[in-house]
Amino acid sequence: MMRRDAARNRELVLAAAAKEFDQRGLDAEIRDIAKAAGVGVGTVYRHFPTKDDLVGAVLEKDLGEWPGIVERALAAEDAWAGLAGFLEQTLATMARHKAVLDGVTSAEASAAADACRSHLAEAVAPIVRRAHDEGSLRPEVTGQDLGLQILALGRIVELEPGGWRRQLGFVLDGLRAR
Repeated sequence: MMRRDAARNRELVLAAAAKEFDQRGLDAEIRDIAKAAGVGVGTVYRHFPTKDDLVGAVLEKDLGEWPGIVERALAAEDAWAGLAGFLEQTLATMARHKAVLDGVTSAEASAAADACRSHLAEAVAPIVRRAHDEGSLRPEVTGQDLGLQILALGRIVELEPGGWRRQLGFVLDGLRAR
């Protein structure tokens, strides 16, 4: 069992890391996180031996939003509305949490980035299947295609934080079966 002060320090580090990662993405520095948490760098590394461990712990909470997003998409009466809602909520999560955006769109191999991409791939498959069954999604569109569109729109979130919804509308128009 963790001592009370150690548990408090761990929570302070996680809160500071979440804020830094939300603002600066995966480029946030450990020393800045430690300073924001009011602890030493050694304390951060005592709880999280690598930066990837810290990123993973922070992203675990953010990625915890995805099952609810997927559940709502699959529960929607209209599969197309579910798919569109999934895309919008996923991009909104990426807009709120720069670390999730970086994790999904990063070309670097890391446990955190791999977890983000894995969550995305698992989430997309049943949503695409349902929209195909309904006939609302173009038949040639795959889950991988949808994942690539999310990556592309993720870059738009990064470049134009207020304009991604408009771009999503264009993408949805292109994906919808006629």
